[in-house]
Amino acid sequence: MYTEINKVGEIMRKRVMWIDIARGIAMLSMIVGHSLFQYTFSGVGRYIYAVHMPLFFILSGYLYREKTYEKELKGAAKNLLLPYFATSLVMIAVFFVAQLKSPWLVQNYPASFDDLLSAVFYGIGVGSKVPFPTYVYPIGALWFLMAMMIALQIFNLIIVLTKGMTNKRFVRLFVISIFAVLGKITASVWLLPLSFNAALFALVFLYVGYLMREENVLEHISHIMVIVGLLAWIIAASNQMFQLAMVEAPDALLSVIGAVGGTLVVVKFSQWIAKVGTVAKMLGRVGQFSIIVLCFHNVDLTFSMVPTMIMSSSFTQNVILKIVIINLYRLIIPVLALVLIPRIPGVRSLYLNRQYPFLKRKPDLVVKKKTN
Repeated sequence: MYTEINKVGEIMRKRVMWIDIARGIAMLSMIVGHSLFQYTFSGVGRYIYAVHMPLFFILSGYLYREKTYEKELKGAAKNLLLPYFATSLVMIAVFFVAQLKSPWLVQNYPASFDDLLSAVFYGIGVGSKVPFPTYVYPIGALWFLMAMMIALQIFNLIIVLTKGMTNKRFVRLFVISIFAVLGKITASVWLLPLSFNAALFALVFLYVGYLMREENVLEHISHIMVIVGLLAWIIAASNQMFQLAMVEAPDALLSVIGAVGGTLVVVKFSQWIAKVGTVAKMLGRVGQFSIIVLCFHNVDLTFSMVPTMIMSSSFTQNVILKIVIINLYRLIIPVLALVLIPRIPGVRSLYLNRQYPFLKRKPDLVVKKKTN
């Protein structure tokens, strides 16, 4: 019996490791995707955007467990909204520092403090598309936290309401497909607040991950599945650019197929990497603290002038070399945050509330009955 328990524990540790590695790969890919400049819509950009954000939703669906509405909302508030607004406060602080005319920081972006507040509370990742005469600044990569929060609430509601149905898989697929289509169609004329469009479309990826867990797919990815997944990824990325933040893809079905195929490839690669000591540890740490990397990359992405200074410099005319240097620079602030924040009491609870809650749970009291 103890041998079986140890084996189960070992499997779970390996599972967690490859999930963290896959998240780490996706997060580093996101940083690269944000630092390609004129090559954003190139082949490299299309391959990255085809899978890096969908992978997070697929893995979240894979790890999903049914909860009460209250528990799901409470968990999302602590683990997604808390870092969202904590980072927003950091961005507000940097915004005011930038007004001191620092050459290292973007000035007058957003144009005013009110515009920055609007960006925080509207919560979209790209320039506004709204049916009224105003402009809402994007909050940047933080859109993902809002979209994940909304998507998990809707997804949990669907799972709970349909759990007693005999044909629940079909009903869930039908309802989620309707929501995804609504998210896609609406995004063409109006990017709704809180990245609602992306959240509706991302329900598809959550459900894919959920089904993969039910069928134990990711634990047993065959070589044939990797080949088919790679082909799907190649076909999707070769034919279109998929941007989940604005739900923009000429062929939505192809974007889903490509994202699922790419996820299979990345996960299989992550499972292989998990066996390679130091590399696995580094990527696993990035994945484990991916929310910190995301948040502080967003601060750098929004306000740093360094990438623009590198691109405009004359030390070399090789644009690709400049982009490589920019990508190396883009790692500095997220990595520093990754190292420091887990070590700072209070601050770490804002970003890693699951591991470091503000209030520790009281241990259950075991009352022993006296025996006569």
